[in-house]
Amino acid sequence: MKNLVLVSSVLLFFIGISGCDQFSGQQVSPGEGSGTTYTSPEPEGPVLARVNNWVLGVEEFEEEINNIIKANNGNPEIPVESLGLLARMFVSPFVTTIDLSTPEGKKVYLDLLVNSELLAQEAEKRGLDEQPRIKERIRRRVVEILNLALLNEVLKDYKVTPSEVEEFYNTEYKKVVENMEQRKIREIVVDLEYKAKDILVEILGGADFSTLASTYSITPSAEGGGDLGYLTYNPNEKFQKFWEIALTLGEGEVSNVFKHPEKQEYYIIRVEDVRKGEPESLNKVYNQLEYLLTQKKSIEGIDKFLKDIKAKSDVTVNANYIN
Repeated sequence: MKNLVLVSSVLLFFIGISGCDQFSGQQVSPGEGSGTTYTSPEPEGPVLARVNNWVLGVEEFEEEINNIIKANNGNPEIPVESLGLLARMFVSPFVTTIDLSTPEGKKVYLDLLVNSELLAQEAEKRGLDEQPRIKERIRRRVVEILNLALLNEVLKDYKVTPSEVEEFYNTEYKKVVENMEQRKIREIVVDLEYKAKDILVEILGGADFSTLASTYSITPSAEGGGDLGYLTYNPNEKFQKFWEIALTLGEGEVSNVFKHPEKQEYYIIRVEDVRKGEPESLNKVYNQLEYLLTQKKSIEGIDKFLKDIKAKSDVTVNANYIN
């Protein structure tokens, strides 16, 4: 499965749109200026908080909490800095995350929403929402929310069938993987350059690489004689210098000593075998391919949707003014 990340980037050059759930957005409503604050509809269930004409229901609050957690890859430990200006200003600097799965964390977030609404309403009373620059920033935020709402509406019916996934597997995935080189690599990693150079001398003199790795290497791979298995280039693993060297070595060749760019680690690697990529079975990669194919179809659909809208609209772009 290691090469699936790279396969994803090869199969989809542009994945800029992901399914985004809408937040309630009521606590940042722009209002109508001249001291008129936003009036939110009464919730069907219990009222969790009320600030003048702004009302927050329990169900709406829980939905927003779930959306925030979902946007954080399912992790309820939310970085304070991602919860907005008030959180960064008023939450203790010693607190870096807020656990939104706990009542305590939810109460902190509720206080942030209420205080944010209080400040927003006061700003509206002072007419700040009518200032040209503020109105433009509000418009940008409204545009963002409307974009997400529209894309959610457009993309909700984009589904893929099992037969489409199987065809994608046979015509795209397998082809990409089979064209990727996999290299069986062993490594020796030590903390001092002179140690690495002494080990390299032993290797060049005929010493067994795996034995030296087991004896001297400081990484977990030492237990297997430095064996990293078959690797496919993946920029999210190792570091760039490692790949630059690994991809230039032929079968059986050993590298010179090279250093990790950030750590006090000195590397020697050996390429033991080079082979074509071997695709995983369809069952193993089905869910990932289903997601990729859905993304691919969504991107194509959005592109067509935008072209249709643009054809019906008066759009002028003077790109020649960009320096």
